[in-house]
Amino acid sequence: MKYEKTLPQDIRFGNGIRFKLPEVLRPGAVLIICGKHALPDIEKNLVPLLNDRKYAFAEPVSPELPLTEVAAAVSKARQINAVNFIGWGGGSAMDCAKAVAALSGADADCEDCFYGRAAVPERNNFLVLLPTSAGTGAEITANAVIVDQATGIKQSLRGPGMTADCALVDPELLQSAPPPVIAASGFDALTQALESFLSLKGDALTRQIALSAAEYLFRSLAPACRMEISALPDVARGSMLAGIAFASSGLGAVHGIGHPAGSIMHIPHGICCAILLPAVLQYNLPACRERFAELAGGLGFTSPEALIAEVIRLRKETGLPENFTMYGFSGDFIPFIVQNCRSGSMKCNPRPMDDEEVAELLRSLA
Repeated sequence: MKYEKTLPQDIRFGNGIRFKLPEVLRPGAVLIICGKHALPDIEKNLVPLLNDRKYAFAEPVSPELPLTEVAAAVSKARQINAVNFIGWGGGSAMDCAKAVAALSGADADCEDCFYGRAAVPERNNFLVLLPTSAGTGAEITANAVIVDQATGIKQSLRGPGMTADCALVDPELLQSAPPPVIAASGFDALTQALESFLSLKGDALTRQIALSAAEYLFRSLAPACRMEISALPDVARGSMLAGIAFASSGLGAVHGIGHPAGSIMHIPHGICCAILLPAVLQYNLPACRERFAELAGGLGFTSPEALIAEVIRLRKETGLPENFTMYGFSGDFIPFIVQNCRSGSMKCNPRPMDDEEVAELLRSLA
């Protein structure tokens, strides 16, 4: 059997690994892309290490990455002739860095690439990513999740130039994340691990990696939300492994439905995952009971039902909601979600879902 996986060529993990960042950069100007909460840490700890190197900051990235912010950062990169791109932050910051690195070196239009009217170009610059929340796997994957606020469309920009050259995964960076962020991003990572294992595109290798990711996350997420610092490396490791797994296997209906649901209701993606995950797992069970039982057994549960019950228990313990009620869910949202959920993730789901089944699942979580 031949395995072909596209990952960053250089993946480094460990406390303090962020301080190796200046050593991996190429000669030339640096564009730093981050969220506003990461900015003080970068100015204090990274900028002095750049010495006389030319650098600039893009405008701080919003939690749900708008297409307009990608375009603005591309303009900034072209202004300084950036050779190096640093994405430091949560999924949106890293996704922005991936998109900007890919689009800035060629005569590429952000909107055309986003809507598939033009291909995402190859790149010849250097891209390094540092996650500050454990959940998105963005430091590993070759896509960027972006929202066009003019249309409400939320989807992935993909291309061969989107994979980072280097990922520096430093668990110490998670210490600044508040418990609700750890909970939401951690549930995103757990969802990635479980969906990767059950994905129609999965193979023996991705399933083993996904299983390891889920093991780390099940045992560390609740302690991490209680700010037990010793649990953070396992959360970060689980998130990284989930990203490695689903980069090849794809995901499932939680992510297919979660992107448009989060877009129209303005819900953080990890919270969407937490709400949807038990219901989607229960829906999928009749179509993949044997594989599901393998997953449950590998995690030490007596049955798939016991695994689903543990997901529900963990969601409650970490303080995440069980339905969309507090976000003002309306039946009027269903047509938009149904229309925009037919992504690659849905094609990987082990049990097909027609439009009415998607609508019924959403109504059950109202």
